[in-house]
Amino acid sequence: MRAHSLAAWAKAAGGRYHPLVCHVLDTAAVAERLIGKLLGPQCFAELRAGFEPLGNPDGWIATLCGLHDLGKYSPAFQGLKADLAADHFPERAAADVKAVRKPAGLKQRVDTPHGLLTAMHLKDMLLRWGATQETAEIIAVALGGHHGYFPDGSALRQARREINHHGGPAWEGWRDSFVKDIVTLRGLPLDAAWEKVHMSAAAAVGFAALASVSDWIASNTGDFPYADAPDPATYANETQRLATEAVRNLELHPWTPPTTFAELFPADSPRPVQVLVEHITADRDEPALIIIEAPTGEGKSKAGLQAAAALVHRLNLIGAYVAMPTQATSNQMLTEVQDLQKRLGDNRTIVQLIHSAANEYPTDVGRDDPDDSDVQAQKWFTRKKSLLTPLGVGTVDQAMKGAIRSGHFFVRLAALSGKVVVIDEVHAYDTYMSTILDRLLTWLGRLGTSVVMLSATLPASRREELIRAWQSGLLRSLPRETPAPEPHLGYPRVTVAGKASVMSLDTGLSDLNAGRKIRLAHVPDEDIADWALDRAADSGCVAIVHNLVRRAEATYTTLEKRIAALPPHERPRLIAINGPMPTGERKAVEADLRAFFGKNGTRPRAIVVATQVLEHGLDLDFDAMLSDLSPIDRLIQRAGRLHRFSRRGEPVLAIAGVEDTDAGPRFPAYLDRIYAPMTLMRTWALLRERTALEPAVEVTELIDAVYGPDEAIPCPAKWEESWRTAAEKLTRERQKNERDGRVMYLPHPIAVTHLGELTRHGKSARQTRQQKGEKRGGVS
Repeated sequence: MRAHSLAAWAKAAGGRYHPLVCHVLDTAAVAERLIGKLLGPQCFAELRAGFEPLGNPDGWIATLCGLHDLGKYSPAFQGLKADLAADHFPERAAADVKAVRKPAGLKQRVDTPHGLLTAMHLKDMLLRWGATQETAEIIAVALGGHHGYFPDGSALRQARREINHHGGPAWEGWRDSFVKDIVTLRGLPLDAAWEKVHMSAAAAVGFAALASVSDWIASNTGDFPYADAPDPATYANETQRLATEAVRNLELHPWTPPTTFAELFPADSPRPVQVLVEHITADRDEPALIIIEAPTGEGKSKAGLQAAAALVHRLNLIGAYVAMPTQATSNQMLTEVQDLQKRLGDNRTIVQLIHSAANEYPTDVGRDDPDDSDVQAQKWFTRKKSLLTPLGVGTVDQAMKGAIRSGHFFVRLAALSGKVVVIDEVHAYDTYMSTILDRLLTWLGRLGTSVVMLSATLPASRREELIRAWQSGLLRSLPRETPAPEPHLGYPRVTVAGKASVMSLDTGLSDLNAGRKIRLAHVPDEDIADWALDRAADSGCVAIVHNLVRRAEATYTTLEKRIAALPPHERPRLIAINGPMPTGERKAVEADLRAFFGKNGTRPRAIVVATQVLEHGLDLDFDAMLSDLSPIDRLIQRAGRLHRFSRRGEPVLAIAGVEDTDAGPRFPAYLDRIYAPMTLMRTWALLRERTALEPAVEVTELIDAVYGPDEAIPCPAKWEESWRTAAEKLTRERQKNERDGRVMYLPHPIAVTHLGELTRHGKSARQTRQQKGEKRGGVS
């Protein structure tokens, strides 16, 4: 190997260094072992097919991943530690390095980022090797973006002008020689049919992710200690052993569960929706979008897990990611999945909790220079590593980040590409979140990722949007160009979409929900305490759900005083739970609630005063509930906590937080920051004269009325002015929220002409939700 090729350093700290040639070989060896574990079957196949004309496509893919740091072979980067470089480079090259060395004491780096120099050189080199302009550019940009953002044309043009930084023709020649030496060490031919290589934008997303993750793993000095100055040929063999051990240490054991409901949940008798889901997944041999719609208590979550298990097996996937609407519901689902793994006796596949409050475990990574640790590698080992776990449970936000123009979005997409993505409570997301979620579905469809979605209250129009979004990615078309799903009014139902068709099937109800009715009542705000105490005296287990924290606090305070005045033997327990509650305190309350009102709970006489935290995820069972008026889907969700596990007479749902006036309903102050007044008005117009609900039968009718066309619910007499004002406000808010979502999300896969478009005008991946809340007190 040429002396110049051995001179460049890649990592340095504590008087030791790791040569660039070693880090390139490390990363390539990791990529070879990681490619089938990171990328889903369709993404992997598409990437491999693009390099097939070269022969040994996996070898070339891995080698190019190793060359992600080629830009470090430059005066600018080597000048970060000029003394080290001067000891190894010949005199002329050492002089170039010293000319652009980092000034002593300067904290801010002024060198051209090495990712840009990687992209610049690789593009030129691949063109010289015979690649087309399109292929050379997409490979170069994918690898040059390994720090999270794909370089665009203007950045590359600026890099070319920095001749002192990239070194001009002399350094270009040395880099060419370095690449040829790497290719030879890797056992690949220097003469290959590059003119036949092609890479789509979707394959490039997987390619970029593979390069970044392989780099992060190869930067762990615990697995790849600094080699100083080894013999390259010997090290090329040694790094194969190191890479095998490093990837083994990640413990990415595929999830291999049984596929039938009876095997997964032997203690349960399957309910109708679970029987249907098992039937439609039994012989599925291509990616699918499955939407399961059924009332609370019909076993959607278990049906979703069974569908995921069957698809993992049938499509040869690595595992699943279960996405929940909140951290609290994620924590609860984690327990359920862990219990499932224990029943199955699966100790190999670890279940990882993935959300912003989950534990993080730092480790040591290599350094580019003593003042600048590799920040991205550190983040990988503290946060992003969890995305690769074969079986993950977390918030939907962690998945949605893969659709936002943010750093390393492609790692998130690639990590999901080999899994079944299960998304619960899909009705719970507002226009902003839904806009981003739809674009995520489009990219998942493009990558051949199967998705299972669960809902009790999904409007027909929203179901169609979800199907069109996913299918447009799968079929490589715009959403409006996908076949329109056939209208389907049955409920409960399971919808299955694939390449060729969309099919909706009805399913029956379990005994728990068949014929189930809920009595409706309207309670003025001043009577809430009396109502709750009366119900607690009669039936024991009462829940109050307020939309605003301030209302929950006021009700709790009133009840606390009233209960204290009662004789001791008549005092019900009083429990509060809301979103702003400190995490530790809230977890303790959730544990008590499950012990009291969960399945087989002790069911003491009690009143629970809560905000929307009771609406999702917590599997609790009450006899009576008072809820502030909320959108119809939210009310139905809340009512699902009445007689959730068994029937005990007639459940009661009382509605508060609304006052009729001659000009229309009046709502509590600041409620418009939580829910659209128009949606509340349509809900109240639909319910105010009703005395009962039969949720399992009426869900489709009620949901499609409130969220359907204007004429679905006539404006009540004398409401005209407030109705019109609310309707106009809703239209403006929806348009704004949709615009805000479009600003955040990735371009449609078929619209991408340059990878740089995917991260141009980068956004924060944390912006998965719009912040809403009252001026004081917040919401759950």
